[in-house]
This record gives sequence, C-alpha cells and structure tokens, in this order.
Amino acid sequence: MNIQHLHLIYFSPTRTTRHILEEIAKGMGWEAATVTDITQPEIRSQKPPVFGNDLVLLGAPVYSGRLPKDAARYFSELTARGALAVPVVLYGNRAYEDALLELKNTAEACGFASLAAGAFIGEHSFSGKDYIIAPNRPDKEDLAKAFAFGQKIAGLLESIQSPMDIGPLTVPGQFPYKEAVARGPMDFIQVTEDCDGCGVCLPACPATAIDEANRYATRPERCMYCCACIKACPQGARIMKEGPLKGIAKMLSESFSARKEPETFFAG
Repeated sequence: MNIQHLHLIYFSPTRTTRHILEEIAKGMGWEAATVTDITQPEIRSQKPPVFGNDLVLLGAPVYSGRLPKDAARYFSELTARGALAVPVVLYGNRAYEDALLELKNTAEACGFASLAAGAFIGEHSFSGKDYIIAPNRPDKEDLAKAFAFGQKIAGLLESIQSPMDIGPLTVPGQFPYKEAVARGPMDFIQVTEDCDGCGVCLPACPATAIDEANRYATRPERCMYCCACIKACPQGARIMKEGPLKGIAKMLSESFSARKEPETFFAG
C-alpha cells in the first residue's frame, strides 16, 4: 500500500510509551513526518489533525486497565480519511485489561482502519526505591520486540493495496469497558528538603499539578497519579508518602514480579 506519511501520536509522562513507538518506527525503516506528544495540556488543547493516506502510531499508558482520560479525549477527536492506525499501550507488568481495545475502538470510530496493535511493558509509575515494579522496562529485549513489530508492519503494508484489503483486528478486552477507578484527590507526594527549586518537575507534569509558589508541592485536585514528577526529579526530592498508593505499590511489587512479555496483534 502506498502510504504517504508516518505519524506518531503519544501520551507518555514517563517516556516509556514514547520509546516503544520510536522503536516501532525504526523497525519500519521510516522517518516520522510528524511527532505529536500530547502529554502536555497546551498540545492537547490544539485542534487535532486530519489524516489521509497515512499510517499513525497511537500510544498511551494504561491506568487501572483503561486509557488516561485526557489521552482518550484527544484520540477521540482525531479524523481519518483512508488512514491506517497501529494502537499501542504500555502497562506496568500487571494487566492492560480493556485499554488496548479502547484505543483500537477509539481509532476506528475516528475513521482509521486498524492494521496492527501491541501491548508492551514499561516500568510501573508507582515503582520506586522502596517497591520496584518492572524496573528499567522497556529494556533491550522489549525494544528489540518493538523493532521486530515495526518490521512486520512494514511487511504487511507491502502486501495490501488499500484499507479495504485489511481484515478485522481482534485484541483482548471487554466492552463495555471496566469502570474507571475513581480515587479522588489524594495528597501522596512529599517534597523533601533536598528540593533545590530546579523546576524540572514543572514540565514533567501532564496535569499542571505542580505549585511552584508553594515549594513545588503537588495540587491533589489536579494530579493524575502518573508519578512523572517523582521520576523526573534529579535530586530525588519528590517521594511517595506512606498511604494507600504506597500500599498499592507494595502489593504490585509482591504480586506482579514475574516478567510479562509484549503481545502483538495483526489484522486479518
């Protein structure tokens, strides 16, 4: 199939989704015409593009078995006219549940034909020095599988003439989707005396939840629990407080330590 351009669109607070999509593109042997990082609110506020004879890699992390709400909202506003999509999700070694199906269905509702899809593993957002969950993933093996996935996508494109040649794509998940977890505002991040006011946490936060005027404290009413600010802090000055979320991190580290591998799916 004569695809004109490759595009990457991802929501990636801790950059794991970004790394996987970039490796898939490398495996395809294509250079992306556009890369749209919708992690920051100012990008999500812009009018989403319209895609024609294009291939779009769509990526997002999994939060409690679903897509992040802000990412899902942006993806739902895309428009495709004869374009193909490859939905990809990243999860923290527990389960991706309905997230991949949600992303595939969202893309198809926008007019995309789904060519392939993948679920990859990234270090869990709650992973830290106290409780480690899928540390340093995606690792070399994960990236190699993402590269190989890209190679297979490129091969598929050579075997089809138009979107009409693409069969249905089946991925795990259930519809109606599982109900999103409603935790409500939770003050779970402590800023220690090690904070030197460098401000690295400000652009790392996808929800503008960092209060620069209040010693870089987190505004609980805005926080989406992605922990990107904790992972980005060069001084290690942002830590998870004792409480429910740290309890979840402990449970995940104990119950989901066995390595899970990426899963890929192809249309037809």
